[in-house]
Amino acid sequence: MKSRNKGIALSYIHLIVNMICGLFLSSYLIRCLGETEYGIYQTVASFANYLVLLEFGTGTVMAQSLSACRGTKSTKEKLNKTVSTVWTITNVLVVIILIASVVMFFFIDRAYSKSFTAENIKTAKEIFVLVTINLVVSFYAQSLSGIPLSFEKYHFSPIIKICSTASRTVLIGAIVFKYRYALVIAVIDIFISLCTLLVSYGYVKKHLGLEFSIKNYDSKVFKTVLPLSVALFLQSLINQANNNVDKMFIGMFISPEAVTLYSVPMYIFSVFCSVGTVPYSMYSTQIVKAISGGTSPDGLMDKYISASKLSAVVCGSIFCGFIAVGKPFIKIIYGDQFEDAWLIAIILMLPSFLIFLMGVLTNVLDALGKRMIYTFVLTGNTLSNIVLTLLLLKPFGYIGAAVATSVCSFVQLFFMMWFYTKKIKIKVWRVFLPCFKKIIPFEAVATLAGYFVSSLIPCNNIRSSLLSFVLGGSTYVAVFALLYFTFDKEAKKTIGSVLKRQTKPSY
Repeated sequence: MKSRNKGIALSYIHLIVNMICGLFLSSYLIRCLGETEYGIYQTVASFANYLVLLEFGTGTVMAQSLSACRGTKSTKEKLNKTVSTVWTITNVLVVIILIASVVMFFFIDRAYSKSFTAENIKTAKEIFVLVTINLVVSFYAQSLSGIPLSFEKYHFSPIIKICSTASRTVLIGAIVFKYRYALVIAVIDIFISLCTLLVSYGYVKKHLGLEFSIKNYDSKVFKTVLPLSVALFLQSLINQANNNVDKMFIGMFISPEAVTLYSVPMYIFSVFCSVGTVPYSMYSTQIVKAISGGTSPDGLMDKYISASKLSAVVCGSIFCGFIAVGKPFIKIIYGDQFEDAWLIAIILMLPSFLIFLMGVLTNVLDALGKRMIYTFVLTGNTLSNIVLTLLLLKPFGYIGAAVATSVCSFVQLFFMMWFYTKKIKIKVWRVFLPCFKKIIPFEAVATLAGYFVSSLIPCNNIRSSLLSFVLGGSTYVAVFALLYFTFDKEAKKTIGSVLKRQTKPSY
């Protein structure tokens, strides 16, 4: 238990480190490389990331398979066969990835001929080759990462991630300052991934004593892990499409500079989503255990409401705070030319905030074995997003891409509300009601107050933008805290649950 709590704490530390380093790097690279060079890198990275779809979640498969073996007290030989089988699958998938990368390489000219110059396309091809190499090395490292987890070494992966993120930030910051080319980022990423792979390999061999070879491949193990691999492939497909479709199409039909601008709100949105999954994941173990023990889904309403209120406080504060002081924040970090990123980020975050309020109910789907329903809904969301983005991109530009994503997310929200209410018999309105009755109105008032104070100070330079951000942000925090702790008697209990409920997150 101590090891798991340590791992959870380190995971949250990595989340914070990754957020800080990401904000610094995105701003720093835009300034050092310029909008065109950075936009080319973002476009190609989004394009190449579709190769990740072919990894079939080998890290998770490795962890699940070895955990099952250890649960049945299998012999060392059985453990080695399991590791060797998954490792063999990894090697086969790497070959497939390399073949797919060759096809994609020759597609770059046609895909970006309308928006890239001949020099841009040459640079894009060079970056693509390096990004592909990095993906392959990372793929091997990811497969090995599941082994320490299966042996309950929960601290290993977060420590590796923290060190990798910090090292990458320092190296990119130092080297790009002198050599201002996007290729440098890809080279550094390969170096970091290679170090991670070697450290992971050494840890598995020396500390866990496992041996893996293609000769130990076992077809029975392959048949066992195949269903999970397919499920993870579908999930990866959906996530990659949702994360990259906007930037890919903007790169194809508008310009690299537009991709650079759009990458800013997308990064802010990704940080918001990372934080948004934390509150309701803390309730996963209790909900699954209770429903598995015979409790009806509607009988856990108190837990749903508690998780929803926690999401309303955490995610709502970030979302509403960004509305209040997002403009000066973006000007401080990225510059005046990225002011549109504020509106785009708000458009993307709004439906996701509402989805997070009932995010705890996905744990019910896990307990009832209905998670595939959610996968199908996400698939429909992604396909609709692709079509709507193509329709809105030409007349409205990158704003149209954001609106398309937001509209599809609202459709997903309403469908899941209907499904929970009609099919699982959970009164979803009771989950939302406490949030809209007290917490969200307080946040709305605080947002208006913070935005009013912030807008009184013209953001003409870094100093005035910083003053606008600090005063507006302080006003938001003070007004919300005053209203929340004055009128909500359970406020302290809701906030306190963040510190008390340390259970393993669900995925």
